[in-house]
Amino acid sequence: MPIKQDITIEKKEKQEFSPLPENIYQVELLDIDSEIRPTYKTRNEPKENQIMETVLKFQFTLLGGKDKDGTSLRGRNVWENFVPTYLYEGKNGKNKLYQITEALLGHNLTLEEEAKMDKEFLNNLIGSQCRIGIKNTKSGDKIYSNIDIYYSIEQEMNPLTDEEKEKATVSKKQDEEADKELEQMGEEVINSEDIPF
Repeated sequence: MPIKQDITIEKKEKQEFSPLPENIYQVELLDIDSEIRPTYKTRNEPKENQIMETVLKFQFTLLGGKDKDGTSLRGRNVWENFVPTYLYEGKNGKNKLYQITEALLGHNLTLEEEAKMDKEFLNNLIGSQCRIGIKNTKSGDKIYSNIDIYYSIEQEMNPLTDEEKEKATVSKKQDEEADKELEQMGEEVINSEDIPF
């Protein structure tokens, strides 16, 4: 069936963002997505031998901060990808799901919250604020800004406006391209001691 409505096709250039300066930033949780992927141990196996698991992707949007040239960083995004959908505490401390939820809630998870954690619980965290520590990692000729640590907030900042949320929302295609880059980099920075198996 042919296109009936008037449309304008525009050309967009690929956006390049400089790495975030290493610092602590207050952020708002803009979105959470889930995806089924092969486990870390089986991702290079033939498809029939792969064991699948659900992982979470958290999209955080900066509420403040300045770049080295003084440009506001409000509205820039940073992700925590490949977060397992289970709570785990081992010799290296609490896993990312614990860290993220506790920072967004502003307290340690109670036994009741741990027992009730499901998609509704996680979706209710969207719009909450926390603070993140950014560390930059070099891989080849690229530098990636990664979340190193999570803190609860001391004081709430102005939340994102609807316009800022819309601007910060990433299309599925852009998200998949970012995932591919992070996956390539992830092979070099994953610490085997952090893997709970």
